[in-house]
Amino acid sequence: MRIQEMRSGITHLKKKMEIERPINYFEKLALVNNMTEAENVVSVCELDEAIWSVVSFERREAHSLTYEQAAALLSELDARGVTGLCIITDDAALRISR
Repeated sequence: MRIQEMRSGITHLKKKMEIERPINYFEKLALVNNMTEAENVVSVCELDEAIWSVVSFERREAHSLTYEQAAALLSELDARGVTGLCIITDDAALRISR
């Protein structure tokens, strides 16, 4: 085959791209927007629920906090020099305290 007889790869690429089109992640979002009001479910953010604990290396410092309260307490305890602080769920804190 001579170079003059060869076809451009661009036409082949366009056909391939149509077949292997990327996944549209927003299609599901469009379906959700078409739901009626009765079908809508109120979602609650876990960060606003009182399910968070602040733990240190020594013990569980506090529990049943919102994430915002836990973050404020963590900053306060860090300023006092308490080491090993982290915010975890109450369930996880119960497991490590046993």
